[in-house]
Amino acid sequence: MSQFDKKRAIVFGIDAIGRGIALRLGREGVAVALIDADIDEAEATARDIRRAGGRAVSSGVAWDAVRGAIEHAVDRLGGLDILVNNVLPQPHIGPLEEQPPTAFETTFGRVHAAAAAMQAALPPMRAAGGGRIINVGHRYGENVNDGIAAYNAAAWGLVGLTRTAAVDWGKYQIATNLLLPLADTPEFRVFHQRRSKLLDLMVGQLPLCRLGDTVEDIGATVLFLASEACNFVNGTVIYGDGGQHTAGPVLNPGKLSLTAQ
Repeated sequence: MSQFDKKRAIVFGIDAIGRGIALRLGREGVAVALIDADIDEAEATARDIRRAGGRAVSSGVAWDAVRGAIEHAVDRLGGLDILVNNVLPQPHIGPLEEQPPTAFETTFGRVHAAAAAMQAALPPMRAAGGGRIINVGHRYGENVNDGIAAYNAAAWGLVGLTRTAAVDWGKYQIATNLLLPLADTPEFRVFHQRRSKLLDLMVGQLPLCRLGDTVEDIGATVLFLASEACNFVNGTVIYGDGGQHTAGPVLNPGKLSLTAQ
């Protein structure tokens, strides 16, 4: 029997990375609840997990009703061992002086959503004697990029939220860590479709010379963080980026800028 056969997980946020994480957890025997504002996307992934022999349910969520959605998912699963928060939106691109209030409201609203999900996960994890919270952030939470001020700030916010939970909830044997992934996703390709030189430069700087796979690389890293091998890992930032964080600044400002035409 796998160590994951009786585990229950919620994956909150089903973009390509969230889908890859959910598929990998389901493959390993974890019962997965998928939550997203787009219920069709969540159900499509849940259906794929079930077709492969796994256990999965799905539900929609309004961004101002996250706690209720998490509590409902916990009831359907019969408890909770793993929470994955994958909620950062696509960045609003523009110089800092032109970033509208809505850009900050949206991105920080997602950090609030992650916090609400964590608050709702605390009681069932305490009842289970512990658990794992894995927040999915972005490398811009440690190495900012130009032109996406609201996104940079929210990514930094997830770092603080993760480490605070690690300190506050460690006494309950709840380990909270932050994953900073870099994967080849449709969202990533769309974001860079008009910046092919930037994309080529980025991939060329990767020590592993490729982008990550959402299931085999990013999903596997989440599986590792949720495993018994990580019982003593808490409050840590894990890079699932092929080593990009070792390659110096994300950009050389003024040359290959996100805001350059």
